[in-house]
Amino acid sequence: MAGKKSAGGWKALNLATNIGITMAASVLIGFYMGHCLDKWILHDPKVPWLTFIFSLFGIAAGFRGVFRLINQTLDDGGKE
Repeated sequence: MAGKKSAGGWKALNLATNIGITMAASVLIGFYMGHCLDKWILHDPKVPWLTFIFSLFGIAAGFRGVFRLINQTLDDGGKE
């Protein structure tokens, strides 16, 4: 009985950690790609359009990854 509670707690911690890492990594990668493209294409722009656009892509990719993690966790929940 205690083993099942402990296992569920570890699974919840694992999910929360994966969600945080997925969101942070996606946004940072999108921001960095946009920043590098701004410097490479626009050569030190006044308004960093590509940084803004790729940051939004990173946010969207992060949410997509989070939804996939949650769906995967929900699908695996009934198989124990």
